[in-house]
Amino acid sequence: MRTNEERIALVHRRAEALQKRRDRARVALSGVFSAVLFVSLTAAMINLIGLSPIDSVDRFTGASLLSESAGGYVLVAVVSFFAAVIITTFAIKRQKKK
Repeated sequence: MRTNEERIALVHRRAEALQKRRDRARVALSGVFSAVLFVSLTAAMINLIGLSPIDSVDRFTGASLLSESAGGYVLVAVVSFFAAVIITTFAIKRQKKK
């Protein structure tokens, strides 16, 4: 038969294991969300520019961002930056709570 201290220790170990499991699931979900967001924003950028993906490789380079038709690039960059800031802030706050 186990003592109360042994039972309490087992409960704490199980709680830690469950928390680690939830954290791993959240990290995996965040990765999937990031991949879906990347694909969506890339598709939106291609649709805003109005080119097929093959044409965009041939016609656009870094210097073309100075032209007036670079709205899609700028929009994707701004949205991606804000998404990264929000995710980073959330991760830092979550880490400080532990």
